[in-house]
Amino acid sequence: MAVKNRFNNIDSKEWLPFQKSWFVPTNTEQLYRSNIRFFTQANEENPEPSIFYAGSEADLFSAVAADEGRKTTFEPTSNLSFAVIDLRDKFQSLESYLSGLDGILATCQQLFETLQHRKFLCIHIANVYQPGFYPIAWHLAKSLQHLFSLKDEKIGCVQKGDELAGDEIFYSLYFRKDEKSEGIMRPAETELLRGGNTGFFESTIGHWQVVRPPRRKKNEILHPAKYPEALVEQFIKAFTAEGANVFDPMSGTGSTQVAALSCGRNGFGTELSPFFHEIAMERCQEMAFGTTLQFDIKLHNAKEVAQLDFPAIDYLITSPPYWDMLNMKGAEYQARRKEKGLQLNYSDDTNDLGNIADYQRFVDELIAVYKACDKILKPGAFVTIVVKNIKKKGSNYPFAWDLSQKLIAMGWELLPEFFWCQDDINLAPYGYGNTWVSNTFHQYCLNFRKRTGA
Repeated sequence: MAVKNRFNNIDSKEWLPFQKSWFVPTNTEQLYRSNIRFFTQANEENPEPSIFYAGSEADLFSAVAADEGRKTTFEPTSNLSFAVIDLRDKFQSLESYLSGLDGILATCQQLFETLQHRKFLCIHIANVYQPGFYPIAWHLAKSLQHLFSLKDEKIGCVQKGDELAGDEIFYSLYFRKDEKSEGIMRPAETELLRGGNTGFFESTIGHWQVVRPPRRKKNEILHPAKYPEALVEQFIKAFTAEGANVFDPMSGTGSTQVAALSCGRNGFGTELSPFFHEIAMERCQEMAFGTTLQFDIKLHNAKEVAQLDFPAIDYLITSPPYWDMLNMKGAEYQARRKEKGLQLNYSDDTNDLGNIADYQRFVDELIAVYKACDKILKPGAFVTIVVKNIKKKGSNYPFAWDLSQKLIAMGWELLPEFFWCQDDINLAPYGYGNTWVSNTFHQYCLNFRKRTGA
């Protein structure tokens, strides 16, 4: 029996590709058209849906909307079916963003009053990368997340030649007026805008890349959330020289240390689970055999790293738990692992951050780990943290942005982000026929630097 589509006028063949949380845009016309077709529906009650637009491509947007049988308005009039604000070419500096912020927030406040219930606002915006890095997209999203409901994001990845990699990205932020919207504007703290100087950010990794890791080995698949050595190696080569000391406070099966050893660096870390610790040590012993390279993964809580006699660390790269998402019952990924008799979470240890149910406590406990790690980092050391924003029970928790804000406050300098994009996972029709919930196929690789005077 076919599922009735109450949300838009497109079929599953067009719906599913839009579910992917990152995309390579062809051009602005295609970007506008795909959003108009997905987020509006023409029917007997509303044969010509009205869409608000603000941006520098008003004529193009109006032409595309008209071609799709939609009406464009440039004022927040009543009964809007969709709203699009395109800010991609508006802000070239932090100063220009701050001077225009009040106007954007005022427009969004008006849109909240005129947008239909359970309809979406989309904002296209890019972060500022020169002369310093300032995550204005994150700041705007956090400023609006209580006015509307922050529902999701998609990452526009501008392609570099024929490679699935590139130096340019932008964000498509999606908000919805719904029962979870507070209708109250709470501008984000300016702390989040204290970005870093990109002059010393010498990296050949760009801003995004599709990473297709090889099939995991038998002992590696035992870990429920392993990240690929191929990804780690790129960062290690970009941020360190041979012989450097690389560290991971949550080592798992030793991906970081194995990658470090394969690149001619030393690998250190801690791991809470005896089960994964044993696997990690075996893998490191195999990789380091016949070399003079050092490795040491201690079976300890990561908060204790400052007391564990590690050498001074040149670079830290890690992927912490994504809150308690591995403990969520009924998840498709969990079901597949259960069928195979594999471990479903990191551990049952009460000290395991992946077992903390309260979001704010989880973030605070994670910051405590990084504060401990800061004590063994050399001044000027780089840090990469692989995370993603989290969707849980119909709400969006901007984990990557919240974590960055607290680490900036701790004293680490925020550098440009990188996205690990995945295209080797099957799309699932979440919300099909009723609402939009993306398949999150991008991971943030957040980059920081410990200040040289710290």
